[in-house]
Amino acid sequence: MAKLQSGDLILEIKFNSFEPYWVAYEVKFSWKDDVIVNDDILKRTGEFYGKRAYGTFFANDYERDQLIDTIKKVLNTGEPDYWEPVEPDIVMAIYPDMYFPFMKSHWTLLNEGDRKLEEMEPEKGKCFTVITFIDLYNFKDSGAYSGKGISLHLIVKREALENFVTDLEMEYKNVVEIKHLDRKESKKIIRGILKRRRDVSRKLS
Repeated sequence: MAKLQSGDLILEIKFNSFEPYWVAYEVKFSWKDDVIVNDDILKRTGEFYGKRAYGTFFANDYERDQLIDTIKKVLNTGEPDYWEPVEPDIVMAIYPDMYFPFMKSHWTLLNEGDRKLEEMEPEKGKCFTVITFIDLYNFKDSGAYSGKGISLHLIVKREALENFVTDLEMEYKNVVEIKHLDRKESKKIIRGILKRRRDVSRKLS
């Protein structure tokens, strides 16, 4: 599991199950060692959601992970970008050198001579605002994606984001690419299953 930490706030992302054509994630928001979200209000209907670990959200990406490439792109270009899988359970937006609410402050600092203090500009490429949004579809009794939900708001240094994406990449290579079947292999297995079914049907008839 890869962790991105801002003070005592922690975002954890883990590659979970690996079905043909899909990469699944577990996402958790924590304060120190405590899970932020009440597990009792999360969806647990059906076999898929019934396997949910305590206090975690689920997300899926089609065919391959896109999160790693998104983070690397932001680090390399210095431009904001976001990751949103085909099924929009989660959206992670990353803003280099920008701070929420991403607008000019309403407040003005004054020194002793009523002169405006110049706003301190962050050193370019050193700080990143990372906002991770979870759609309400992860919550109990929610029947559809709505674009409404909750978010975890982190401000991290470049080194922390680089370490986070390195940990994600290592886990993806060591776990997902070993267990996740490619299209060719998947089709071969499906053809084999169908052939065995046909053979059984002929024997029964």
